Amino acid sequence: MTDLRSDTVTAGKVLVCGSIALDLLGRYGGSFDDYQQKFPINALNFSLQLSDLRTSFGGCGMNITYGLKQLGVDVIPLTAAGLNFEDHYREHLEQLDIPTDFIVVDPDYAQCATAIVLSDDHGNQITGFYPGASPSPLRPVPESLPCIDEITMAVLAPEDAPIMLRQARSLHRVGIPIVFDPGQGISEFSREAIRELIALSDYVIANDHEWEIIQLNGKLQPKAVLAEVRQVIVTRAARGVDVYAAGEDPIHVPAVELNTLVEATGSGDAFRAGYVSGLIGGRTPETCARLGCLVAAYNLESPETQRYVFTPAEFEARYQLVWEQSLI
Repeated sequence: MTDLRSDTVTAGKVLVCGSIALDLLGRYGGSFDDYQQKFPINALNFSLQLSDLRTSFGGCGMNITYGLKQLGVDVIPLTAAGLNFEDHYREHLEQLDIPTDFIVVDPDYAQCATAIVLSDDHGNQITGFYPGASPSPLRPVPESLPCIDEITMAVLAPEDAPIMLRQARSLHRVGIPIVFDPGQGISEFSREAIRELIALSDYVIANDHEWEIIQLNGKLQPKAVLAEVRQVIVTRAARGVDVYAAGEDPIHVPAVELNTLVEATGSGDAFRAGYVSGLIGGRTPETCARLGCLVAAYNLESPETQRYVFTPAEFEARYQLVWEQSLI
């Protein structure tokens, strides 16, 4: 999808370091809030009657990889998988022409990472996550990859702090710009880990809750974070996204109006794919955020995180419809 990019595309590839997972997605027909009012939850003991249940390909790292591939970006995933990767996941990626050279399968782990996500009809979610083979010692560090000189930018998708620190230090040693995406696990990161990851990174993308935790657990003021990185991008679900940079006025971009809300899982990953595609294309922060919001909308309208599709013409037409401005 090269015609979505500007004439100032930076040559090279994007490396995505992050989890590969199999998602078990359940749908509760109704509202978690209504359920709690009707059946007060006692010590987190509750039972939900689900209207839908399915398994899909996921993992934050691979969801971002998928979105970048949809946008025509040359992307390489770096991760560790369990033995069940060979059942269907490898074939799925190969059909998408996503390289699997640096997805290490560790025979000591039967399972890839697994996410169990229950969603209600309003996009609220209850999530359980098992890291599977993510901490495998067989996963190489980025600087050891034979293609490292071709990498333009790297995305650190959510994983445990030791894994993210190992990858970030390696990327920093070879001077590759880093997009730090801490995810929900940031609440378990130490002050030292948060501060080091921010110091090593060039961009921070987080939702509004994660942004608060970064400041709280890192004991950092927003200005201190902005002094370390080029941009902080804060997603706010239906309220859109805000982009911050030191010495600049904040930029707000509203969320894209949906045709229908089908599944919220992976929408944050889709946003990141869109935003990063804008970064490597030399786009303005506002356009990067618009790209992110539009890819997120496609994900929200899809039943699975790696099934939304669009042609370059469809993407361009919808972009023009939403913002009355051409990408070309």
